[in-house]
Amino acid sequence: MTDAEKEQSARSDAAAAPAVDTAPPELDIPPECIVKQGGDWMLVAPVPPSLQDAAARYSVAQRATLNRIVGLPEVREELIGNRLRPDRICIALVGGKVAGLISYRMDGEGSVWPDPARYRKHFGPVGGTVRYMLTEATLRRGHPDELYLEGFKVDPIARGRGIGTSLLHWLGDEVVRRGKKAWRTEASITADAAMHVYKSVGAKIVKTISIGPLGYVFDRHKMVVLRWEPPATEGNMH
Repeated sequence: MTDAEKEQSARSDAAAAPAVDTAPPELDIPPECIVKQGGDWMLVAPVPPSLQDAAARYSVAQRATLNRIVGLPEVREELIGNRLRPDRICIALVGGKVAGLISYRMDGEGSVWPDPARYRKHFGPVGGTVRYMLTEATLRRGHPDELYLEGFKVDPIARGRGIGTSLLHWLGDEVVRRGKKAWRTEASITADAAMHVYKSVGAKIVKTISIGPLGYVFDRHKMVVLRWEPPATEGNMH
């Protein structure tokens, strides 16, 4: 998850935006998949088949951390765009279109996963293997007793509705549902807006780390690790 993604999502509670129509019925969203609804938006999880392709494309396009490893969004979409685990992602729809998401990794597996054969086909045997291993390094972080927040984004059109906060609340509910102790993520030490939105739901900084030379590859040099735990005296529904 890149600094830009975090900074954009952190502004999701900005000034209210004008309403648009809700998701059209042709999307065929089962009622049990609608997590929360506002006047013109809804959160959907798990992602139903009718939305999985769109959700996967959106998710991969936001992973700018992979820019230096895989390439531009169209290349990322070609390599991993249709490899989605729909139960580890919650999407925000505004006017029937995907306009935000949050996704997590659990037990070493995230919402998308790379196929080494595709990498070798696109980049060649050596280049493909190297890029596949670097991609795996960005996608397989986490602790066994925690969820790792791997993707978080809210588009400008979706901001001002509380969607970003609602997505983080959904992730907190997933921590409880999955029987985990917490969720964890990383942010740039200079991402003040991102710190604000994470801290607003109770996440705390637990570590500051420096990547060193690998900072060029992962588009970051010094980060903070944030951790959220379920409140001891409150329910997990929002």
